[in-house]
Amino acid sequence: MLRTFVTSALRSVCWQSPAASSLIPLVQRTQRATLMTLSRPCLLPTPSLASPAHHQLLQLPGVLGATGTPSNTRNVTKFSLVKGKRKTVKAVLKRFKRLDWGAWIRTHSGRQKKLFKKSAALRRRLKQHVFTNATQSWLLDKMVTSYWRRPKHFINDPYKPYHSRNEYYATQSKTFKV
Repeated sequence: MLRTFVTSALRSVCWQSPAASSLIPLVQRTQRATLMTLSRPCLLPTPSLASPAHHQLLQLPGVLGATGTPSNTRNVTKFSLVKGKRKTVKAVLKRFKRLDWGAWIRTHSGRQKKLFKKSAALRRRLKQHVFTNATQSWLLDKMVTSYWRRPKHFINDPYKPYHSRNEYYATQSKTFKV
């Protein structure tokens, strides 16, 4: 019920006025306006983009992609429509691994491409993982929920030696006296 209420509210907000169709020749002449100046920002796809007048709008440089949709971005959903909770970006979980002491690791990009051209030393280096820097780790921490920031314990975890970092005072594990 909440979803239908939100959907109907978004459709009423995204309603396009007939005055926007009279601005199309002006936009074609000046080539300076963007699609955002013609209509209110809308969160739902509008079925009226199939008209020929809108096809001319979609060909303006820098407005939208070739398919009529904006380019993909991996933004964090701060408030979901159903429960109002923050959501995890699934692309982060797919590409990165978080160690227990807070660092994120990833594989080299292009590690499986054109291996016949690469030297043996480079192929060996491509098999190793790379740490992200502090800024990237901070950004990745913001893109996942607190569930994914908590340490996870798996049987026969191949990353087990890397989960502890006792050489640095801030990440040392605390020893308890019994």
